This record gives sequence, structure tokens and C-alpha cells, in this order.
Amino acid sequence: MSESYISGTDHKIIIIDNAFNELDKIINYANNTAYYQPPGKDGTLYPGSRDEMPEPYYQAFSSLLARVFTSTVKHQVARCWLSKITVKPDQLSPLQTMPHYDSLLSEDMAAVHYLSGSELGGTNFYRYRKYDKVMLSKSDEPIIVDMLKQHQASNAQGYIDESNDVFEKIHSVEAKPNRVVIYSGNILHSPSVTAKVEFEKNSNNSRTSINSFFKRLNKT
Repeated sequence: MSESYISGTDHKIIIIDNAFNELDKIINYANNTAYYQPPGKDGTLYPGSRDEMPEPYYQAFSSLLARVFTSTVKHQVARCWLSKITVKPDQLSPLQTMPHYDSLLSEDMAAVHYLSGSELGGTNFYRYRKYDKVMLSKSDEPIIVDMLKQHQASNAQGYIDESNDVFEKIHSVEAKPNRVVIYSGNILHSPSVTAKVEFEKNSNNSRTSINSFFKRLNKT
């Protein structure tokens, strides 16, 4: 396990390699058993197809969190989504062409478990240039409204990767099979989608990951 900070900030990212035992069983489930719902059926803007992971994965993920965090912190797992990006760049809605946040609460965390390699893209982190914002909270709602207006005016197309006039890419995590990256859900981020990604669920070059969301709670 390693820890790093997003460049120029005090926002920590945790990276765990070889995170789960029996990765082959997880990949077999992803390729041969999972029933992927159409984009949007999970109630989010994720640009692809998803299926909720079975209970054994929840148990393994909870065990991983127990190893990562100290005994003074407990966690509550909300969802573990098996995810494949299947929406083509020219089919994205405007909100899908910008970095996003998963929550505005500092205790809400996110994790990405990569099943694909670096050739299909990792995760990028961004700063909203105008207000120098990397992490957002409920008190930033006026800034979020402004950010959406600025992004819409930019007429951005396709998946964001590099910096543009509205957002600066300030940190990247490379994908690696069986690597897990953990970060605060209120940090602006986006999946990196490389030119090698094919937007078909059954393709050998589909970008596949497990996106998990959990809450950190101090023990009382």
C-alpha cells in the first residue's frame, strides 16, 4: 500500500496493489456472469453499463478497508458497482464531458478497483481553475452552479483527459489489474478513457472496473 497527495494540495490518495485474492474469479464473473444494466439504470451519470457485485465481494472489500484504515475508524459500504464504459464519446451528455464528484460530504469515500490495465486508462483528478477548487462541499453550491455554466459555455466534447480552459488536470493514477485507488468522493475526478477503449460490453478492450462507495465513521 502507498499513499500520495494530489499535487499542490493536502488531499490524500491511497493505492493498494494486488488488492484481492482470486482476481481470476472476479474477472470471470465480470466477463461471463454479470448482467449489465443499460447506462443510467443505476441512477447515476456513469457513462456505461453496470451490475451490482455479489455479497462475497462486499465482504472482501470490507476486509480490505479494515486493513487499510486504523482501528479508530469504521466504515459503512454503500455500493460496489461492476462498471464498463460503453457510451461513445460523441454520445455523451454535457455533464459527462467534465470531471465530477460523487458526494459533497467529506466522510464519503470512493474506490476504484481496476480490472483493466493502463492501456485502457486510469483515473485523473482536476482543479476548477476559476475558484481554485479541487474538493467541493455543500457550502460550494454557488461555485458548482458557476462551474456548470462555465463548462457548458466551453462546448467541451468527448471524455475529458487533459487540461482545458475550465479544468486543470493535476494528478493521475495509472490503472493496473487488481489495483485499488481510494480517495474522497468530493474531489473532482474522471476516468481516463484512452484511444484503445472499445465501447462494447463483450470486447476484450472494454474499460472494466469496480466502483465502490463507502462512508468513514469515527468509532465512539
